Amino acid sequence: MQPSDQQPVEETQKQDMTEEQPAFQPLYEFPPDGPLANVTPQPSPVTKVLPVEELENKAIDEEAIQQGHIYPPPPSYYQNMSMPPVHPFALPAAPNMYAPPTQSHMPQGNVQTYQAYPPPGTYPPMPQPPAKKSYRWVWILVTVISVFVLAGCGVCAWASYNIFNSTFQQVSGSINVVNDFYTSLQSKNYTAAYSDLAPQGQISGLTQEAFTTQAQQLDEKEGTVASFILSQPSFQTDPNTGSPDLSHFTMTVAVKRIHSSYNVLLSLARIHGTWKITEYDRL
Repeated sequence: MQPSDQQPVEETQKQDMTEEQPAFQPLYEFPPDGPLANVTPQPSPVTKVLPVEELENKAIDEEAIQQGHIYPPPPSYYQNMSMPPVHPFALPAAPNMYAPPTQSHMPQGNVQTYQAYPPPGTYPPMPQPPAKKSYRWVWILVTVISVFVLAGCGVCAWASYNIFNSTFQQVSGSINVVNDFYTSLQSKNYTAAYSDLAPQGQISGLTQEAFTTQAQQLDEKEGTVASFILSQPSFQTDPNTGSPDLSHFTMTVAVKRIHSSYNVLLSLARIHGTWKITEYDRL
């Protein structure tokens, strides 16, 4: 039981609160004198919060859960909830920026036409290579000229060979007769040495006996021939034709005897196909 001094205070507070309530005006989201002033407010639906044990044992009312009357939904609701199928997002086709607008997309009224974009440019075709000129006639001409040049070279070579061969034979024949002549004098074979001279009568007044006497006297006076050196024969020009006269040569021989040394000038001629000494200044 409460003390008597507290009862008047509580009653006094209740009376004050009762007196203050009419002083406050209700809050409205619209003016009091508006069109919704006579609408009677309806109570909001009550959401029941049930314990977990009761939710597990109670049958699932999906419609009540979707309307928010049962909160929270039981775990079995999420397990049995069907997921909507997921379809891949299809990208819209890229518009053709070069295609002209169709009639359905053209605005009505003052229709303004637009010039279509020109198609993208293409590279010009490659020009065809020019036809190659035929140089067959050039090769034919070069071949003909080459044949003539080779033929001319062959003729020149053949002529040069004949000239050289003839000259070589002439020179070698004259050298051989001079070499044989002094080899016979060195060995005191005067008869063989005399056979290398021109036939009797070519050298004036020279017989084999006269030649043998002359060679013996020279060997006794200056000594026998110790050595000799032949020079290259030289030819003369034919005054009638102006060409070299290969049938007559002159040659110098360096003779060394035991007591003296000197040079001998010989004249040679080809007589009846054989080279002979036609003249000498000394033995």
